[in-house]
Amino acid sequence: MLDLRRLRYFVTVADELHFGRAAQRLHIAQPPLTRHIAALEAELGIRLFERSTRAVTLTPEGAQFLEHARHVLDAVGSAQSSARQLASGAAGRLAIGYTSSIPMSRVFSEIVREFSRQSPEVELGFREVASAEQYRQIEAGVLDIAFGWAAPEPAPRGIAQLGLAREPLVAAVPSGSRHAAREAIAFDALAHEAFIVYPPGQGSALNAALYQLCASAGLAPRLGPTATQVATLVALVAAERGVAIVPVSVTALQMPGVRYVPLSGAHALEQTLIWRAQNASRCALRFAEFARVTTQQTNGAQCPHPENIRSPK
Repeated sequence: MLDLRRLRYFVTVADELHFGRAAQRLHIAQPPLTRHIAALEAELGIRLFERSTRAVTLTPEGAQFLEHARHVLDAVGSAQSSARQLASGAAGRLAIGYTSSIPMSRVFSEIVREFSRQSPEVELGFREVASAEQYRQIEAGVLDIAFGWAAPEPAPRGIAQLGLAREPLVAAVPSGSRHAAREAIAFDALAHEAFIVYPPGQGSALNAALYQLCASAGLAPRLGPTATQVATLVALVAAERGVAIVPVSVTALQMPGVRYVPLSGAHALEQTLIWRAQNASRCALRFAEFARVTTQQTNGAQCPHPENIRSPK
């Protein structure tokens, strides 16, 4: 196999056409340089240079080999640059999961947009994945990063989690209902309404928030139809099949027949980012660190550094 060092020596001599100047550029003495070029010629079985007391010139074979040598060194340089980018997380691929309501939030779009601008060599792929399934796909390596809503129970062991933003909860009600004209509504005023929810395991954080509100108000929830997509959930509200409790970012989904009414009290969900606590890719750690810094700048909150976030023991 050709010695890359000797290829660099050869290209430098070919550029200078002078062994003394080439040696100075390479920061070596001239005799060792001459020996390396001679060894390369012996290995290739061709003369690369014609030498005289007055000049050094490339042989026809040397001129042709110079093109190949430059290509090899350029390719090696590109490979080294790519390796450095991969090592720093500035290049690679990320599989990013999200729940159906997450893309409506400002936080999601800001982080994805600004990270893409900062790290254009990172290829981002997106897929919609239900909250409960996100954990499994992160653990299995199908997803690298996922945006979701914090569940009441701690994240599974092996999953790192970063809080991004807290979103107030609002009631999505039919625009013809008696609740639609209110500026705000107490949750217990919805006691006799049917609640449109996600199927079990599909929207676990939102369903859990609803059940917690019911428990706090001493109510047994009356469940209506289910929906796997937030848009379908809101459409069912418009169809007067019940009411729904959703994060305030869902109000971006404007639909005839629906009005969003704030809930009285400090009822909120926390948007989170999750990834593998161990053996995460450099890209995933870079994304998590970027999300931490962006969130801290936006909210003025002190978020823990991703490398210091540990999954529950």
